[in-house]
Amino acid sequence: MKLIFKIAIGVFLGSLSSSLVMDNWHSYQENIIKQATERHKAEQEKVRVEQGERIRAMFLQNHHDGSSQNKLPSAFIPDDAK
Repeated sequence: MKLIFKIAIGVFLGSLSSSLVMDNWHSYQENIIKQATERHKAEQEKVRVEQGERIRAMFLQNHHDGSSQNKLPSAFIPDDAK
């Protein structure tokens, strides 16, 4: 009878320990995946911000260059103002 209890306790403790180890392993893997996903999102956000800054800079440069080209000479008189 003592041998049956020893075997039952051994099986129970083995099952319990393997379950705990597997749970810890799965949470560790989930944390690794979560960190990789956050890192990827941060990189994408950085790229998006850089693209926005480049677009804004090109727009402002184009707007600045275009405004100086659109200025009319002071002696210009439109045809319909005669």
